[in-house]
Amino acid sequence: MASALQRLDAYLATLLSDWGLATTVIAVALVALVAYPIIYPDEPDTHPLLLARQSSAAPVRNKYESAAYRSPETPYGTNLKSGLNVKDAGAPRWAGGKDGDLRDVWREVQRGGQQSEDGKEVPHGLIMTVLGRDEVVEHDVSDASKEIGILGRHWRGAGVTKVAVYLPNSMEYLSTIFACAFYGLTPILLPYNQPHTKVYDLINSTGADGLICAAGNIPLDGVAKACSNLKLLTWVVEKTSRHMDWNGVPGAAEGRLKVSVWHDVVVDNMATASPDLPTNDQGETPGDLIAVWQPTDPNKAPEIVTFTHRNLVSATAALISALPLRQRLTSADMLLPASSFTHTYVLCQTLAALFTHASLAINSVAGPGVDMDKASRGVSPTVIVASAETMAALHAQGTAGITSAAQRLGKYTQDQAMSARRMPTDGWLFRLLAPSTSSSKPGKLRLILTSERLGAESSALSSTMLSDLRIFTRARICYALTAAAVAGAIAQTNVFDYRRNNGTKHSHFGTPLSSVEIKLVDQQNDDKVGGALPEGEIVVSGPAVSGGEARLGVRGRMREDGTIAYA
Repeated sequence: MASALQRLDAYLATLLSDWGLATTVIAVALVALVAYPIIYPDEPDTHPLLLARQSSAAPVRNKYESAAYRSPETPYGTNLKSGLNVKDAGAPRWAGGKDGDLRDVWREVQRGGQQSEDGKEVPHGLIMTVLGRDEVVEHDVSDASKEIGILGRHWRGAGVTKVAVYLPNSMEYLSTIFACAFYGLTPILLPYNQPHTKVYDLINSTGADGLICAAGNIPLDGVAKACSNLKLLTWVVEKTSRHMDWNGVPGAAEGRLKVSVWHDVVVDNMATASPDLPTNDQGETPGDLIAVWQPTDPNKAPEIVTFTHRNLVSATAALISALPLRQRLTSADMLLPASSFTHTYVLCQTLAALFTHASLAINSVAGPGVDMDKASRGVSPTVIVASAETMAALHAQGTAGITSAAQRLGKYTQDQAMSARRMPTDGWLFRLLAPSTSSSKPGKLRLILTSERLGAESSALSSTMLSDLRIFTRARICYALTAAAVAGAIAQTNVFDYRRNNGTKHSHFGTPLSSVEIKLVDQQNDDKVGGALPEGEIVVSGPAVSGGEARLGVRGRMREDGTIAYA
């Protein structure tokens, strides 16, 4: 024992005899490296109290109903968000704005690059279409405005009042919606890639007398015979097929149906067209928009819902303000809709991007379950709107890619960071994870917006899956609850809410948006809806709801943190 102590003493004496300034610096650095995380722990991305009470409840309730729950933006006693607060040119800063409509969204796009009243230049967002693997086409706003005017006058001149849109995501899709808004027509958003007979049934049941369709997508003879109400069919033809004659009319429909080609109409009138679109000096109310809510099961009947422009701009404004100020869309962002415009949540997020002058990338490869890499090929989006099916497939791909011990270690360290309510840093352990996404490109993906489509049997996303997806994609995620009768979304999770609730199939859906209020109804049991954690059928009302109020037909519950979830 004594010899061991003597050897230790001799070793320490030798060590200290070589001690110098460099050794002191190294020792201090090592101690600081260990002590700093203990003394100064990393702060969560948001204060925990902001997640502890996320909605505002009314002080009173009716029997068999819960109190009405609202976003903290619009607490009980204030007006729900009803529009975009559009101000007239020359109006003082303190003056209140009007709700606006979809025409004001495109007018805001046209303002890009111009001088504002305070002398600053309005940001100019790009609008691009991705074709194939590498080709990206940028759309000039002035030319797009001319196209909107040309087509709007063309359809109105043909006596059309309701225009069915049967297209994949495209610039022509958006141009049709805006042309209908400026010229008093009603667009009907049909789900894409449906059986021909179902398309005919939807055209007839919605009363459409005009149709915009990708050339060759449905047989001309079939639609002319099955849809006797159609007055005008406009083909959208790809560049590679424009040498063919698409203007023919079947003999049975001659004199009743007129066939035109989109690019022919535009080319014939572009030289004399003006980018100036009709003003709203007369105070005309634009036509409604009809959306078709198609369940995943093709055997189930779709739900057809009519939205006013007030519904849509209310939902768009609420989606803009639902994100914290520093997380909102700006001119530095590029939004990629990787799901169909037929879904009003995707459409309203797209309108929000246009209104805030963010860049927009449009890809026809968009829909439920689309591969994220294919949808984002050729561009570097910072924000993606994706379906729950796409996110579920991405989670399965990422989970299957974690095979090595190093990857499991990296995943564990990042899970710990998420449990501490902060996004993990992009270190070397982070890069071990699969899959690689568009965040590896110059434009870093920072936000993914996904949703549960109520009644459409979309894939269930649990809080654990969402936490894993944040790690795999290196992006924050908002998960929304959407329904056929509500424009945009009913509720959406806080962008900084990384909490896990193990054992539940679905994650919660966050707080109601500022355009709606939620209450729970149970005509059989008042105790359930009147307790501290009410439970009952979800009823939504507000300016974003078609008809003002909608019963969703599913049971929900209000959690103690003020977020809505399935019961």
